[in-house]
Amino acid sequence: MVVTLRKTLAAAALAACLLMPMSPSWAAPPAPPKGAPPMTSAPKPSDPKPSTVKNPALLGRVSDEELPQTEAEWRKRLTDQQYRVTRQKATDRAFTGEYTDTETAGTYRCICCGEPLFRSDEKFHSGCGWPSFTAPIDGVKGTTIAELEDRSHFMIRTEVTCRRCGSHLGHVFNDGPPPTGLRYCINSSSITLDAKPPAKKP
Repeated sequence: MVVTLRKTLAAAALAACLLMPMSPSWAAPPAPPKGAPPMTSAPKPSDPKPSTVKNPALLGRVSDEELPQTEAEWRKRLTDQQYRVTRQKATDRAFTGEYTDTETAGTYRCICCGEPLFRSDEKFHSGCGWPSFTAPIDGVKGTTIAELEDRSHFMIRTEVTCRRCGSHLGHVFNDGPPPTGLRYCINSSSITLDAKPPAKKP
C-alpha cells in the first residue's frame, strides 16, 4: 500500500515537471509587468582610449618641457637599439637600417626630440650601407647639426649630433656629391621619417 502510494506521488511529480514550460537559455527574458518602466540594456563599455605613444618624437617636435632629463627617462622612451645609437654612440649594422634605401619624400627628424634634421631632397644612394645626405635641413653651416671630433676606433672622424638634444646621429665625410661634396652618414635608428612634403629650403 505504501509502495503504491509512493509510486503514485512520484508519477504525479514527474508529470508536473514534464508539463511545466521550459525556457531555453537563449530565450528572451520575460516581458515586464504592465506599468513598469521599460527595460534598458546594460551600458556598453566605452571605446578604449588610443594607446599612449611611448616616444612622442614619432608624432612631431617635442616641447622643451617634455624632453627627458635623465638616462633612465631616455631608456623608457627609446628602443634598445635607438638608445644604444643615440645616447651611447653605437652604430647600426650596415645595410640593415630602415631608411638606407627608402625614397619616400618627407622630412627626417631626430628620434629623440623630433627636431627636423634632413630633407628627402638631400638624400642620395651612397652605397655605404647607411642613409646619406648631402646637407642638413638648414644647410651645411646651419644650427640643427653639431659637429664634434671623434677619435674612437683608432680613427679621426667628424661626429654629427642633434644640436638640440645631443643625440648621436652618425658622421660626416668629404666624399659626397655636388653641390656640397659632403656625405652625412646617418644611422636609421637616430631618425624618423615624417612622410609629408618637406619644408621649403630657407
